[in-house]
Amino acid sequence: MESQELPLTERLLTTTRSHFAASASFNTTNKTVSQLLFIISDGRGLYVKGVEAVNKAVKENWDAGIFMVFLIVDKQGAKESILDVRTPVFDGDGKLVRIESYLDTFPFPYYVVLRTPRDLPGTLAEALRQWLELFSTS
Repeated sequence: MESQELPLTERLLTTTRSHFAASASFNTTNKTVSQLLFIISDGRGLYVKGVEAVNKAVKENWDAGIFMVFLIVDKQGAKESILDVRTPVFDGDGKLVRIESYLDTFPFPYYVVLRTPRDLPGTLAEALRQWLELFSTS
C-alpha cells in the first residue's frame, strides 16, 4: 500500500518513523537513540481504517525507539468533549458487548488532554522533562 493511500494517522506515523530512522543513521556513536514525537490533534477520527492498523503503526514506532506524546486539544466549553466520547465494543459475531470511554482504548499510551491553548507550553515542558528523566535512568 502506498503511503498516500494510508489514512492520515498511519501515514503520519510511517513517515515519521522513516525520517527518524534516516536521521538516526547519521549518529554512529550511539545506536540506541530514542526520539521524541509530539502529535497535536483533537484526537478524533484515528480509526478511519480500523483499530488494528493504528495500533500496529503505534507499536512499530515504539519498537523503532520513538517516544510518542499525543496532545489532545479539547475545546473548552464544547458540547462534546473528548472526555465524553464513548465507543461501542462488539464481539466476533458483531453483537454489541458494551460501550466504553474512547480514551480507555486510546492507541497512544502517553497522551494529555489540553482544555485551553495557554496550557500548551507548560504541558510540552513537563512532557519533555518526563521524557528526559525516563531515558536518562534507562
